Amino acid sequence: MNVFRIIKLADGFTLLNAVFGFCAMLMAFHGNQQGAVVLILFAAAADGIDGFLARKFGSSSLGANLDSLADLISFGAAPAFLALTSFDYPQIAWLAGIFYLISGILRLARFNISNKNESFFEGLPIPAAGIALSASVLLAKPIFTLTLMILLGMLMVSSVSYPKIRDLRIMSLLGLLFLFAAFLIWQQNDIIYGSLLLIFMIVIYLGSPVVISRLRKGK
Repeated sequence: MNVFRIIKLADGFTLLNAVFGFCAMLMAFHGNQQGAVVLILFAAAADGIDGFLARKFGSSSLGANLDSLADLISFGAAPAFLALTSFDYPQIAWLAGIFYLISGILRLARFNISNKNESFFEGLPIPAAGIALSASVLLAKPIFTLTLMILLGMLMVSSVSYPKIRDLRIMSLLGLLFLFAAFLIWQQNDIIYGSLLLIFMIVIYLGSPVVISRLRKGK
């Protein structure tokens, strides 16, 4: 099988997602935290675009597996690597990063074998976890980032239902907000504001299961 003959446009953006994630780790290795976070945001944008293109035009037989592998790099390995290399943690703290990574792997594996629900995800999607963890690094609060790694890992492997965002208008708005946050972080003068904007958006998403549950009870 010649993989270059069967990949489609959506798959190209999936691969771009993985490239951004790998480059984010290189940035983190060289001490450029801001650059790493921006690249993880670019990976999230590529991930959103590949999903849209796959639904619109279809993807190859490799699509689902490529997507999970790319997400593992960009939102599993890269954020954990960024978090652990940004602070002077003792080696015991590596366990938190390992837990986060394993949780991400399990989350993606479960998604691949589960019956697909068009309205909800089971467990926190790994892109949301990766963005939140990456943004927390820029707040320069080591204990907060360490705690967040464990919390996000638990949410990824939980059975909590999180809504799938399919509305193009909402997706476009979120995309613009992410790009605006990336711009603030890249400018370096507004790093805190960009980080807080990202965390605020993820916190709203984290609270969505509670809102949904209350709405269901009200029916």
